[in-house]
Amino acid sequence: MRRIDFITTEVQSVKWFMDRIKHDTLIIDQSFQRKFVWRIKEQVRLIETILLGFSIPEIYIWMTETDPDTGESTYSLVDGQQRLTTVKEFINGKFKLHSGYLDDEESTIYANKYFSELDPEDKKAIWDYPFSTRVIKREIREEDIIKMFLRLNSTDKQLNPQELRNAEFGGLFIKLADEISQHPFWEKYRVFSSSQIRRMTDIEFISQILIFLREGITGETTQKYLNLVYDKYNEKYDEYENDKKNFLKMIMELDKIMEISEENADFFSKRTHLYSFLIIIYFMLEKGLDISEYNEKIGNFIIYYNDKTDDLNISKDEKRLVSDYRKYVQEGTQSKARRIARVRLLKSYLNI
Repeated sequence: MRRIDFITTEVQSVKWFMDRIKHDTLIIDQSFQRKFVWRIKEQVRLIETILLGFSIPEIYIWMTETDPDTGESTYSLVDGQQRLTTVKEFINGKFKLHSGYLDDEESTIYANKYFSELDPEDKKAIWDYPFSTRVIKREIREEDIIKMFLRLNSTDKQLNPQELRNAEFGGLFIKLADEISQHPFWEKYRVFSSSQIRRMTDIEFISQILIFLREGITGETTQKYLNLVYDKYNEKYDEYENDKKNFLKMIMELDKIMEISEENADFFSKRTHLYSFLIIIYFMLEKGLDISEYNEKIGNFIIYYNDKTDDLNISKDEKRLVSDYRKYVQEGTQSKARRIARVRLLKSYLNI
């Protein structure tokens, strides 16, 4: 039989979905989409659409098992996380229908209201709203579910390449990147905004550093190459623990430098500098150098980079190296050649 023969179309109410989420019989599967993404404007527009009675794109759920005694089925949410999470949060009073985001004249009666403030008939309209639902039978394999999710979202501008990788690869490489992303370092210095974290920018950046640990400074960081590396280390990653140990050492040493001054912290919170100096710290650790002995030199680098002041213990050659580094930052950050050049200049400046 074809895959489509194992997919049925049903109509399920908001109440049906909310009950199953509440009782853990509908699981929002993080192996497909890791984090909630929608902004408040998009959330308000969805609730407005429901209240006006307009249609919403289909929800896809996968029937994973059925209790033989009760007949109760458990489902995994394949596509529709943003919609269902939005409805759940609105019902739970997490946001109101901001008037500035409502798009239709008919909606003025809902302006600035929480769910609890809606008229009884409007509340019922939300509970009863019919979602067109594609139910995928348990006979469909998980790898086919992943392919389906990728096809559903490959042209969706709301999903970036890293979010699609998260759905396609659930193995060791992304597991390590996710584990490192939980380290307090990132939040302490606000390297990534909350929206960037939701869009998995942090995971992608950490993956690029892990690529350096595996492939060296000449390793690519393009989206295509990231996909290849994710695939290569998805099931077998012998260096997992060693890379984890090295990465944590690198951010621990950089943390010490960032704590010296606010200027240091601000400088390294920019990802271009963060990437370059994490690589430099790796080389310093490999050589067994005492990184604290370089604190003044690194501090002078940052001051001259920011201000070009002459009132520093810094030679003409060192000033030239800082200026060249600045040029490679301004010309672009993602190019492999520029990335290598920045690291080379830092090595020369620090004489390592």
